[in-house]
Amino acid sequence: MKELLKKLFPEVITRFVKEMHLVLRKYYFTGNKYHCPICNNHFRKFLPGGFDLDVITEKNIIGAGRRDNMLCPYCQSTDRDRLIFLFLRNKIDIFNQKLKILHIAPEPSLYKFLKKIKNILYVTGTKYSEGIYFHKNINSVDLLQLPYKDNEFDMVICNHVLEHILDDNKAMSEIYRVLTINGIAILQVPISYQLDSTLEDFSITDPKLREKHFGQFDHVRIYGNDYASKLEKVGFEVQTYDPFTDEENNSNLIPFALNKNEKLFVGYKKK
Repeated sequence: MKELLKKLFPEVITRFVKEMHLVLRKYYFTGNKYHCPICNNHFRKFLPGGFDLDVITEKNIIGAGRRDNMLCPYCQSTDRDRLIFLFLRNKIDIFNQKLKILHIAPEPSLYKFLKKIKNILYVTGTKYSEGIYFHKNINSVDLLQLPYKDNEFDMVICNHVLEHILDDNKAMSEIYRVLTINGIAILQVPISYQLDSTLEDFSITDPKLREKHFGQFDHVRIYGNDYASKLEKVGFEVQTYDPFTDEENNSNLIPFALNKNEKLFVGYKKK
């Protein structure tokens, strides 16, 4: 019993301290200028997030770089988390469908939101399960050989993962395989519209050189204007979601502090 308490006590204290820190930060930043739709709190400002590198600026990589109003002070959602949330709420009607969802490398804010929806069977997995960024009981999965049946999931969320994987075509094919017919995959990546073709060089293996060339130490490419066609080659029908053009009341989006240059890539399995 003593050994059990020793193991549990530090974890309980750590969780308590972290939660109290978020609660205090929530009240410190309370205001009316910004709104996080995920945790439904209002703030006078969001927190800065991300980091700048020469390659991010030079190639104008969307989904990378530092932004001043990026992180929700309470649930810690990023601008791209909020973009996905709006798509799920406004275009999928996530609250009123029975869905089986696979979420690869689940973002904490979206994980906390999705796991509470009773009509969803929610499965999470990641290649790296260090238990720091992700919840501690997450499944370890290989995106090149997903341990799931064909046509098993109505939706797969794979947000900023493919840029880490050498054989991204195989990973895309696996996601397509496990989707049901008419299934949906959210497949967001860092992308540069200055590049006609995806930039990759597999001879670059040093983390510092990958950071220099691709914008992060564990990235192996920068996607370009051919990204949609890469998804189409494995079978997806690709559409994009841009709330600033797709939503009727787009003036209401300003408090969400979205990146106006970022659109969501959504793949549909039609056959």
